[in-house]
Amino acid sequence: MRPDQLVCLVVHNNPDPDSLASALGLQYLLKRKGFPTVRIYYDGFIGRAENKAMLSQLKISAHQITKVRLACRRQFVLLDCQPFAGNVTLPERVMPLAVIDHHPLRQKTRKIPFFDVRPDYGACSTIIYEYLVSEDMVIPTSVATALFHAIFSETQGLGREGSPADKKAYLELLPRVSFKRLSKIQYPPLSRDFISNLMQVLTSGFYYKHLVGVILEELPYPDFVAEMADFLLRINNMSWSICLGSYQGLLYVSIRSKNIHANTARLLKRAIPKSGTSGGHELIAGARVLIDQIDSSAVQTLKTDIVRKVLREIYHADIESLFNLVTNAPVPFSSD
Repeated sequence: MRPDQLVCLVVHNNPDPDSLASALGLQYLLKRKGFPTVRIYYDGFIGRAENKAMLSQLKISAHQITKVRLACRRQFVLLDCQPFAGNVTLPERVMPLAVIDHHPLRQKTRKIPFFDVRPDYGACSTIIYEYLVSEDMVIPTSVATALFHAIFSETQGLGREGSPADKKAYLELLPRVSFKRLSKIQYPPLSRDFISNLMQVLTSGFYYKHLVGVILEELPYPDFVAEMADFLLRINNMSWSICLGSYQGLLYVSIRSKNIHANTARLLKRAIPKSGTSGGHELIAGARVLIDQIDSSAVQTLKTDIVRKVLREIYHADIESLFNLVTNAPVPFSSD
C-alpha cells in the first residue's frame, strides 16, 4: 500500500462490534506505521443501542461508503467480511488490496493480493490484536476497550466459538480496558421504541420443541434480527432460534444454535432462495434476500417457507403447527 493515498477500511454492512473494533485497531496500526489518512467506511445502518454507544464512547469515526469519491485513487481493505459475499458494499469496479476476516474462506478471496482469513478464530478483532502485539505497539485504552468488547460480544464471553487465541487476547486486553466506558457500551439506555419492538417479538414469537423464533414485518434496523435471535436463544430449554424481518427492500434472517454439531451457515443456505446471500459459522448465521420486487403477500409466504425449511432440516419432518411463545396456543403452520 502507498502512504500517499487514502486507505479505506471497509467493514460489512450494518456493522457489529467486531467489525468496528477491527477497523479501529487497524486504523491505529496503519497511522502508527506512517499512513496519515485512514478512514473507516460502512454501508447500511447502525441501529443497535450497544453499537451506537460504542461509536460514541470510543469516539469511532465511521463514514458511509457512498461518500467515497475517486475510488481509483483509494486503497481498500475489507475487515470482518469478504468480497462478493453479498454483505459488503464497494464502489463499482473496485477490488480490495487486502482482506482480513474470520469467516470461512471464499474461493474469490484467493484472488486478492493479501488475505488473512482464519475461520478457527471467534473474532476478527483477535487477528488485529495479534497484529498490534507483533509490532510491539502500546495499545491505547480506546482501542483495547473496543477489541475486548468485540471479542466478548462475538463469542459471548468466550462461550460461543471462542478459540485459544481469542481467550489469550481477551485476558491480555483486560487490564487495559476502560471499565467505565465498557459498562456504558454494554448497558446503554434503551428507547421506548425498542421496548415496543421487543413487545412485538414476545407476543408474535413461536416455538416448536427446542426451536424458538419470530417472523416480523418491517424492522427498526437490520441487525435487530440478530439481536432478537440472541435474546430468544436465552429462553430455557431452547437450543435453536430464528428471527426474520424486512428492512428497505431486503429480508434479513438470523439463526442461532447451542448445538455444537450444528452447521447453521449450511442450514440457512439451504433454506433461503438461491438469489439470496448467506454466511456464518457453526452456531450463528445470517442471510439477506432482495424482496423489493415482490408484493407483501409473497414476502410473507417467503418468510414462512424459510422457517418451514429450517424446521424440516432440524426435525426431518413437515411441521403442521407451532405454539405461541406467551400463550402456548397452537399456531397453524401448514406444510407445502
